[in-house]
Amino acid sequence: MTITRIGGALGARVDGLDLAHDVSEQTMDQLRAAFAEHQLLVFPGQAHISAAQQAAFARRWADPYLTPDEVSPPCVDGVVEVMELRTAANTKALTDQWHSDNSYAADPPWATFLISRQIPAAGGDTMWANQYAAFDSLSDELKRVLRELKAVHCFDNGRNTLVAAGLSLTDPGGVHPVVRVIPQTGREALFLNERFASHFVGMTWAESRPLMDYLTQRSVHPNFTYRHRWSLGDLVMWDNRCLQHFAINDYTEERVMHRLTIAESRAS
Repeated sequence: MTITRIGGALGARVDGLDLAHDVSEQTMDQLRAAFAEHQLLVFPGQAHISAAQQAAFARRWADPYLTPDEVSPPCVDGVVEVMELRTAANTKALTDQWHSDNSYAADPPWATFLISRQIPAAGGDTMWANQYAAFDSLSDELKRVLRELKAVHCFDNGRNTLVAAGLSLTDPGGVHPVVRVIPQTGREALFLNERFASHFVGMTWAESRPLMDYLTQRSVHPNFTYRHRWSLGDLVMWDNRCLQHFAINDYTEERVMHRLTIAESRAS
């Protein structure tokens, strides 16, 4: 097994590992260290693995994170934690905005595992943004302010659609610190995103917008990003706590991915 850095801001490629077979504990220790260092790992050439094998590898990291049935796509081959994401060409997708998976939940997932099962001939890349780097780029005074703030995350963070759905700014989804300290590294990361973050606790939606808009734009500056061109059978795992991602919807053929997430309940 070799681990090679692939991006200036984040990411590493893991070659020489077949995830259809059991991974030794020694190798898992190496992968855990690489994951903490790079936040994203790419395992190429895994098209042959089954949904059950994908799930078994994820369980070596932590327990599965199961999304509520009402917002979950179909599971794959009876493996309930593996969801099929099938996106037709030129259709609107919720994932073509910068976001952190399920940040609207009270306890968002730790990490996401995504494998490409069908990819377009061109387009369909995914981008990630390093939220350690985003936080590090801010002034000391702004960092101090942000450490004291919490933000409300909702499945739909738009003011008008919240009201239309009968929700109010006092009826939030997930409430999370704006700055998270990641246990494995002790580093601070921004935890805001344009898809789900609505407003700061104790402030109105309008009062929150100037700073919220600045942070959500700053957090995805190109200097903090890595863009992945998918090959069939790539399995990519990333730390949902300190990365945001954006699935680029620029393709003209169907795209099929198998996704699962893990919780922060064990080994995280």
